[in-house]
Amino acid sequence: MNFSGWIATLAGWYTTEIGRQPWLVQGVLMTKDAVSYVSAGMVLGTLIGYLVIYATLIIAYIGVITDLARKATKGESTRTRGYPRGGEANVTALQPGE
Repeated sequence: MNFSGWIATLAGWYTTEIGRQPWLVQGVLMTKDAVSYVSAGMVLGTLIGYLVIYATLIIAYIGVITDLARKATKGESTRTRGYPRGGEANVTALQPGE
């Protein structure tokens, strides 16, 4: 289930992009009217940018999951430093007007 959010995001993106096509097919909007006049270099640059960002994020995510799994198998604590052993911070509730 670790990758379910990522898969859902991609599925939503695909659905959005593919969902635009019936409007072109049904004659409401002609394909020639939907074409953008953007250079191929700009499209390629944007695609490469998105791929680099997504690749960086997925590598970082896999790295964090792997690190947490390694710590769990060694029996190390994965708690954040500075918190008491119970995992709760020592926070006092503020009263109205404070």
